[in-house]
Amino acid sequence: MQVKNVLVCIGDITAAFQASIVNVISAEARRIGAAVMYCVNSSARGVNALFGAIEMHVVDIPDIKRFDGIIIAPDTYGIEGMAEYIIDYFKREANCPVVSVRAFTPGVYNVIGDDYNSQVEMIEHFIHEHHFNRIAYMAGRLDLEDGRQRLQAYLDTMHKYGMEVPEGMIYYGDYWRNRGDDAVNWFITKNEEVPQAVVCANDYMAVSLCDAFVHRGYRVPQDVCISGYDDLEEAQFQIPPLTTMHVPHNEMGKAAIHILKNIWEGKPQEETVCLQLSPRFRNSCGCERDLNIAPFQRLFRDKENLQRAMHHGTYMNLEFEGSDTLAELMFSAYTYIKGQGLGEMYFCFCDEEERQNNVAEMAGKFTDHMILKAIVTDEGVTMLEERFDRGDVLPEGYHDYSQPLFLTSLHEKDYCFGYVAFRNLDLEKSKYYLKNLVFALISSMERIRIFEEVKSVSELREQSYVDALTSLPNRRAMEHTMKKLYERLERTGQCFCIVSIDMDGLKYINDTYGHVEGDSALIALGEILSHHSHPYGISARIGGDEFLALFPSEDESEAVAWEQTVQKEIAEYNERSTKPYELSASIGFYYCRKGMNMLACMREADKRMYQEKKTKKHARV
Repeated sequence: MQVKNVLVCIGDITAAFQASIVNVISAEARRIGAAVMYCVNSSARGVNALFGAIEMHVVDIPDIKRFDGIIIAPDTYGIEGMAEYIIDYFKREANCPVVSVRAFTPGVYNVIGDDYNSQVEMIEHFIHEHHFNRIAYMAGRLDLEDGRQRLQAYLDTMHKYGMEVPEGMIYYGDYWRNRGDDAVNWFITKNEEVPQAVVCANDYMAVSLCDAFVHRGYRVPQDVCISGYDDLEEAQFQIPPLTTMHVPHNEMGKAAIHILKNIWEGKPQEETVCLQLSPRFRNSCGCERDLNIAPFQRLFRDKENLQRAMHHGTYMNLEFEGSDTLAELMFSAYTYIKGQGLGEMYFCFCDEEERQNNVAEMAGKFTDHMILKAIVTDEGVTMLEERFDRGDVLPEGYHDYSQPLFLTSLHEKDYCFGYVAFRNLDLEKSKYYLKNLVFALISSMERIRIFEEVKSVSELREQSYVDALTSLPNRRAMEHTMKKLYERLERTGQCFCIVSIDMDGLKYINDTYGHVEGDSALIALGEILSHHSHPYGISARIGGDEFLALFPSEDESEAVAWEQTVQKEIAEYNERSTKPYELSASIGFYYCRKGMNMLACMREADKRMYQEKKTKKHARV
């Protein structure tokens, strides 16, 4: 039987759930003789949201048509919009079954927990066992089905027992650790009495809520009881230990592989496999339980490992800073990864010759061909220069289907260097080193790139911020301006407008009249946008036929007027032009206001622009 290839897309593999399910999937795949490849991404939580725009394209590295099955874990992606991007991409391009783990995803196979009934069980525990009637809820991400199911279970259960749910009893979180203080402030200020209990949609939020309540002088569980969901290791380490719902992560990984195996063998398979959860009643809900010492012993060992990793990482960064070439950097990396469980590291870089004629458009993308430049293992460093098709992931002769392969991209903001592939990765041993190592390497790669390419500060500024064809600011300059506008928005509340502009018909012009005319059309549109660039904003070419304008504004009529002015000047250009084609652009705008996610606002502007493009196309037909 031919070896079946499985692609797994998952975020932040050093986190507890991800590490657990990765180990199970790898073991189960090995048991049935399948090969596994992981596309891994890091979270992007901060002002520079554009980091995530490239990070999500890690799935572009392999040729997905070569896989016999795909497993995704949508709620592990700490990047706004990544789940939607990956799901749409696989539905459109993959020709194999796709299985979603833990987060329900329409249109694919699913392995999920019984979110609704398990959340009902937890709430009824507070009602029946503790006789509470003021039970609050900290909801998770409502763009995910599990978040919606858990919230609905809370609402239905409270209604079933005749308990009111005023506005102040529900706080809408996001499944992450950073909302505890805001949630406590909400529950305290929005209610006459502090809730007797708060049921949280996951453990991360519950742990942060416990810490925030204690920081405010409240005692858990004496003053307020708290429960979580997932039964992560953090739940056991918490003081008091956290009452939670245990999700059978290992069974989920096994079930995902089992679904693929059934489909490969032509056996009947349900679209959704729903696993039962079980409660773990500990001290945070008010139940008296003996303290389990084992988790704290593990915590002590983890603390020791973390301290070693931090000490190690400090000197690692200093050592990397002294590297002036890629070869020096690789040998420095070898010094610090030796014995850390990172296995074999294959550094695959973009083919710079392939994108040298269009750096502005291709800087943030993987090239079709890659170059394996270095292999770093515990035994040493091998420098290479082997060119290969990116869809192969590694050159011929370097494939070993008996071991899982982990891919993570290497990029600094909007510049994509390539990716690194890990084989024989020991997650448990390397979890405190892995992410820091990758980011330290990227930082040094960027410094080396600048050192090699730029000979003066003025050249650096010009190359970094100006599009060579149109002389407009480029994507890097746009990112810099957007960061400043977003920081001001967070500081002062002054919103800004994001305008997505796409030149219509560039492919037609290139195919019919040649690329010289295509460039001429781009230059003409660039001149119009430059002429109408806001004095406190920017008009930039961000790649190919894509442009973006940003400017501070409080009134949407300003954006409407700006769009009308640009379209009027395009029409005037066409009237006096002798070109055999008409210049045309589709425009869509959206306002970024305080509390909004910047990437989400950019996507909304893109949607509106594409809607205009679609309308134009229908009008022509």
